[in-house]
Amino acid sequence: MSDRSPTTKSEFQEHLQEAWAQLQGTLDSLTEEQMTERTDRAGWTVKDHLAHLIPWENGMIALLKHEPRYPAMGLDADTVLEEDEGELNETLRASYRSASLSDVRDRLRETHEALTAVVASLGPDDLFETYSHYQPDEPGEDRGEPVLRWVIGNSSGHYLEHLPWIRALSSEGG
Repeated sequence: MSDRSPTTKSEFQEHLQEAWAQLQGTLDSLTEEQMTERTDRAGWTVKDHLAHLIPWENGMIALLKHEPRYPAMGLDADTVLEEDEGELNETLRASYRSASLSDVRDRLRETHEALTAVVASLGPDDLFETYSHYQPDEPGEDRGEPVLRWVIGNSSGHYLEHLPWIRALSSEGG
């Protein structure tokens, strides 16, 4: 996989599938114990890392459909305004605490497939619209950059960001 960021819709689609394949390949090599019992310094399991990916990607699905992003993530406006990113991540992780590993993996797969379908439905230039094109009522997010930056950061880039933590957890035993 290239270190260069995708610059077209088709490059992004390829990046998304390659990152997904890397994530799934890593997960398929792990035991349930490696994914549910070992914790990192923050107390997160591999299952927690996977669960954490789901709402952020759901936010991108909603965004690209011109729907409110944060409710799709299971968050309300007050929570988003009051909590920093670390606190938001803990809130999101807690929402999957009682879910089984199988349920988390199924939900992550469904979310990935939904994002893949939404991206496929977009025109060739739609990922290069600004954030406010998709979320005109959400203040503070638009810096004039293509929305593709947010989509990568909350999907393929997010998978790749979490892979080293997942691999470390599985190899060192927490």
